[in-house]
Amino acid sequence: MGESLETAPEFFDRISARYTSAIERCVPRYREMLWALLYYLPDELAAPRRVLELGCGSGNLSLLLRAKFPGAELTLVDASGQLLEECRGRLAESEGLDFRQEDFRELAFEPGHFDLAISSISLHHLKDDEKSRLFARLHEWLRPGGCWTYSDQFAGETPELYEKHLSEWERQSRALGATDEEWIDWMRHQREADHHAPLRAQLRWMESAGFVSLDCPWRHLLWTIVQGRKR
Repeated sequence: MGESLETAPEFFDRISARYTSAIERCVPRYREMLWALLYYLPDELAAPRRVLELGCGSGNLSLLLRAKFPGAELTLVDASGQLLEECRGRLAESEGLDFRQEDFRELAFEPGHFDLAISSISLHHLKDDEKSRLFARLHEWLRPGGCWTYSDQFAGETPELYEKHLSEWERQSRALGATDEEWIDWMRHQREADHHAPLRAQLRWMESAGFVSLDCPWRHLLWTIVQGRKR
């Protein structure tokens, strides 16, 4: 029998102690991407009451959400118990938080519960059909006028574009200080647990779920931000 593959939660549990610093080296323009996620939110969402974050990790985006929306109730979801605990610790002084260690595929919420759903670099752990089904459920969980936005690693529209993305990703990450061990570990995880899909396909799944005003306000190599509204 071959060696069993490491699941995404197992990988992130294992690297949780160094995740917050590693992601800065392994995701070029990471902080700019988080800034763009929040900057391009619709003006009507200046004060959402309830926010859902999928894949909160160690809390990098969660901290920004709390600072931007101090009065909102935040529901923070991650499959990694270790990262969720780190996120909890970094937000220990905050109120109105609901931490959930759950698989995205098993989540359930009341229809119209959230004003905003947001995610940073986590949906690529779902297969294409799972992404499509999640988009439909997110549409149901949002109130009319609510917004779903996410950043993630996307495939290129052609294999040639995708390979160029991967090559430049490595060059930029190495320049940011990613070590051989770190890069090899990250790429092994990608081969075993990641499912990248092109932008056009993901926009189509969003539209099929019922989202309107679809846009891609920011992109760098694989990392892409997509946004949609519930009518």
